[in-house]
Amino acid sequence: MKVALLGYGNVGDGAYDIICEMKGGLAVKHILARSIRPGMEAVMTTDFKDILNDEEIDIVAETIGGLHPAYEYVTEALKAKKHVVSANKQLICHYYSELMALAGENGVQLRFTSSAGGGVPWLFNLIRAKRCDEITEISGIMNGTGTTNFILYSMTEKGLPFGAALSEAQRLGYAEAEPSADIDGNDAQRKCAISASVAFEGAVAEDSVDVFGIRHITDKDIRAFKKMGRVCKLMVKAKKHKDGISAYVEPALLPLSAPESSVTMNFNMTTLVGKNIGRLSLMGQGAGKYPTGSSLVQDMLDIKCNAIGPCAPKKAIRADNSLERHSYYLRTSAITAELRQLGQMVNGEYIITEPLTVSEMHAMAKRLQKSDPDMFFAGIE
Repeated sequence: MKVALLGYGNVGDGAYDIICEMKGGLAVKHILARSIRPGMEAVMTTDFKDILNDEEIDIVAETIGGLHPAYEYVTEALKAKKHVVSANKQLICHYYSELMALAGENGVQLRFTSSAGGGVPWLFNLIRAKRCDEITEISGIMNGTGTTNFILYSMTEKGLPFGAALSEAQRLGYAEAEPSADIDGNDAQRKCAISASVAFEGAVAEDSVDVFGIRHITDKDIRAFKKMGRVCKLMVKAKKHKDGISAYVEPALLPLSAPESSVTMNFNMTTLVGKNIGRLSLMGQGAGKYPTGSSLVQDMLDIKCNAIGPCAPKKAIRADNSLERHSYYLRTSAITAELRQLGQMVNGEYIITEPLTVSEMHAMAKRLQKSDPDMFFAGIE
């Protein structure tokens, strides 16, 4: 099958190298780039119409990132009856229902395994498990660049303060120069929405997924967690309930025996729970040139083999996080009368011992941040 790559950054370059080295019946005919690189004149173009109008192109692989012009390119490719694979979590999360419907209308496939999990074949196995099972819960360390897990690992195991751990992650290429999407949890929020959409057969609205990141975690918090015999991880959580689904991203304090507690450096770990299969976990590199590029190529091969793909969502879903509750760790200088009724001081930090719903805790955090911008909380699992 003939392939066109949109973008030639880290992921596109990795996918190109893998296709060139393998013997799997794929060949890159076009690469859309801003400028033509010397020596690659035969495959590179700066005009998307060269790809759109080429009847030999079977698959368009989008690695540009962002919403625009990626959205326009992908929709035009689908309308031209070309299969599309994408690593773009923002695009897939924002336009999931529309793009899946458009692919179905034109008799082609849209695959996006690399948009959540990077090199970990998370969505592929989630789709596969759903064929004969009911998924009841998904969770994981799903920050694509490995930024948050690397920072938390460095703070816990090496004793680095947050700023130093972030700088080290940036030096090693795990964190972007502008790391807000990772440390504030927005990257994981999109992956949560995509994963929940696949697991629960509906388009889960990104803005209904509550999110709280690790921007304000301190070494004082880490010491408190060690006294509690817990490890902090930024976790994606989504669960099916009788009356709906919950879906959220927040720091979680896990017991040392939890499998996620041993996930080190920039690794990811994703888990599904099915009524038949029980708990199934996958662990690996969450991002990088070749891990993510490999996942993109796997989607192309699945199209070539006509393997099972994601189904179009049956309905729109808004997460209801009043359905999930647990206790919380909280560090804040703004101890209110409301908080005094909910918990107690333990080792100099405030512990909310009365279980709160996720919705209540995230709403409370927004109120507390007005008087204490550096407050931090984590769920106690």
